Amino acid sequence: MWSHLERGSSPVDWCESNYSISPVIAEFVNTVSNVLFFLFPPVLIHLFQEYARVINPAINVLWVLMMVVGLSSAYFHATLSLVGQLLDELAILWVFMAAFTTFLPRRHFPKFLGGNR
Repeated sequence: MWSHLERGSSPVDWCESNYSISPVIAEFVNTVSNVLFFLFPPVLIHLFQEYARVINPAINVLWVLMMVVGLSSAYFHATLSLVGQLLDELAILWVFMAAFTTFLPRRHFPKFLGGNR
């Protein structure tokens, strides 16, 4: 059970050489590049304040979920663990589903929802 948390337990290994820059981080560039997922969402929350207030406050959920993607992706690329890979993929799916439900026009909602999210 605990073997899924171990480093390198994921069958996926990207093109970057492992542990070449840091002895602690498997894929250094892929890990560090996720810092953008922590820098942009707070700025976007600020920029979309009026949109969230007037049109749809659910936009802020997307920005927070993008930060979750950055965290899980950084964990995956730092450890290459199977749990990290699954968290990374699951977080991306959450963002996709949240964006889909946020921006889908009501006329396309399934009938069983009664025209409501």
